Amino acid sequence: MLLAGALAGSTMAVTGTASAASGGAAVAVVPAGPGRELSTASFTQMTVDDAGRRVWIAGDRVHPDGSRRGEVIGMLYGGAGPAVASADMAAPLSGVAVDPTGSKVYAGQSDHIANYSHENGSLHPLDPIPAPADDCGRELVHTGGRLFFTSRAPASPEGCDDPVGIGSVGVAATADGDGAGEVMYSYTRVHLEGGPGGLLVTAPERWSPTDDPDLGIYRVTDGTDGNVLEFLGERRFAEGGTGPGMDFRDADFSADGSVLAVADGVRGTVLLGGQDARFLDNPYAPLPEGVAPTAVAFSPDGKWFAQGGAGSGDAADLTVAFADPSVERRPLRIAFDDEDAGRRVVPRGMEFSGDGEQLFVVTSNQEGTKFWLHTIQTREALAPSSFVDVAHGPAIAGKPIRVTGRLDLDGLAPTETPQVTVRRMAGPDVTDLPPVPVAEDGTFVLEDILPDRAGDVFYVLGYAGDEVHYRAEHWLHVSTAEASGTVTRGRR
Repeated sequence: MLLAGALAGSTMAVTGTASAASGGAAVAVVPAGPGRELSTASFTQMTVDDAGRRVWIAGDRVHPDGSRRGEVIGMLYGGAGPAVASADMAAPLSGVAVDPTGSKVYAGQSDHIANYSHENGSLHPLDPIPAPADDCGRELVHTGGRLFFTSRAPASPEGCDDPVGIGSVGVAATADGDGAGEVMYSYTRVHLEGGPGGLLVTAPERWSPTDDPDLGIYRVTDGTDGNVLEFLGERRFAEGGTGPGMDFRDADFSADGSVLAVADGVRGTVLLGGQDARFLDNPYAPLPEGVAPTAVAFSPDGKWFAQGGAGSGDAADLTVAFADPSVERRPLRIAFDDEDAGRRVVPRGMEFSGDGEQLFVVTSNQEGTKFWLHTIQTREALAPSSFVDVAHGPAIAGKPIRVTGRLDLDGLAPTETPQVTVRRMAGPDVTDLPPVPVAEDGTFVLEDILPDRAGDVFYVLGYAGDEVHYRAEHWLHVSTAEASGTVTRGRR
C-alpha cells in the first residue's frame, strides 16, 4: 500500500517533472503490440467495472453513410457474458460510469444521463436520469455511493471555451431517496475523478495560459447536514499567482487515498496530498523529454503507478513503475508508434483492473480519429527471475540424488525468503516434494531418492515470484541407470 509518509515531506516547488528514481543508464523502451481497434470515432471517458470484469468506453461512432451515433461499449476481460456489451444512443455521447456492483452503467447525453441495467454483458435501458443541458462533453464519476456528473451549455458563439458560460457539477438521486441537484458551479469546463472512501476531485480547465484554476478535493457525506460534499482542500498550481496555472489532463488517487497524482500539460506529473491538496515531492521517474503528459493511474491494489503521454517516434508513451518509490526498480517503458497500436495515450485513457494485474490503455492516431484498447500485463514490469547452473550428481535408480543450482533474482532483494517448489515426474507418477530453501547467495540444494526403476525422471523447479520479481520455472531431465553389482546364486 502506498503510504502518505512515503511521499510526504517538504513542500515542492512545482516547476518541473520528477527526477529519475534510479541511475543514469539508458532505460529500454518496448514497442507496443497491436491493440484492439475500437469502433468509436471519438473518446471521452473510460472506467473499469471490477465486479463485471469489463472495461467501459464511451464515444461516438461514425457509420458509412456519414451519420453519427453515440456508443457505450464494455470489453470483457474476465467473468461471464458476451465479449462485447454495447448500447446505441444519440450523439454526442460523453462520459461513462458504473456502480460498484457492476449492475448499472451510466452514459452522458446532451439532455440527460442514460441509465442501463447490466447483467452478464446484456444492457437494458432504465428511466433516464435528469440533468441540465450539456453541449461541451459530460464527465461522470460514481463515488461514495453517489453518481456525479458535469454539465455545461455554451453561452455564446465562442462555444465551450467561452469563460462567460456557467457549468455545474451535479449529483443524481439515489434509490434511498437522497435528492438530486447541483453541488457547485464553474465558469469553465470541469473534470471529475473519484477515489477510495468517497473522495472526489474537481479540476476546472484553464481558459487562457494565465488563468489559474482551483483544483478541489472533497469527500462524499451522508448529506444529513444538507451538504453532499465535505471540503478537504484546494490547490492552485501557479506560484504566488505568477506563471501558468494548472493545465489539467488527468488525475488519480493512490489506493489508500493519501496521494493524488495530476497529469499537468506544463509540469508533467504533480503529486498532491489526497486529503489536503498540499504539494508532495515526486520520486517517480518522469516521462521522457518531449513526451506530453496525458494520463496517470494508480492500481487499486496499491502496487503500481502508470504515466501516459503523447510522444513521437520511439519515445516511450507509457511508464509503469512500482507505486512504492522505495523499490529501486527501473520502470517498464512502452512506445506506441504503429498503425495498429496508435501513436499516443489519450487524455484520461488509463485504468487498472482491481487486482492490479492489468493496465488498460486507450491510444489514438495522431489525428484523434481512430482508437485502440491495449491490455498491459503488469507482471512485465516485475524484475526477472531465473534458474541458473542447475546440475545433478550420479543418478542411480533407487538411490539418493543431489541437485544443485542458483535462483537469480536480478539484483533486487526479495521481499521474503524465497523457496523453490519441486515436482518429480517419473512416467505416470507425479510427486510434489517439500519446498527447498534458498540461501542468501541464491544457491539451493535438493536431495531426493530416485524411483526404483531406471528411466527418465523430470524435476520441475519453480519460483512463485514475489512483490518485485516475476515467477520462474526450470525443467531438469535426469536419466537414471540400474545399480551395478553381481548377483550370487546358490547351488541346489
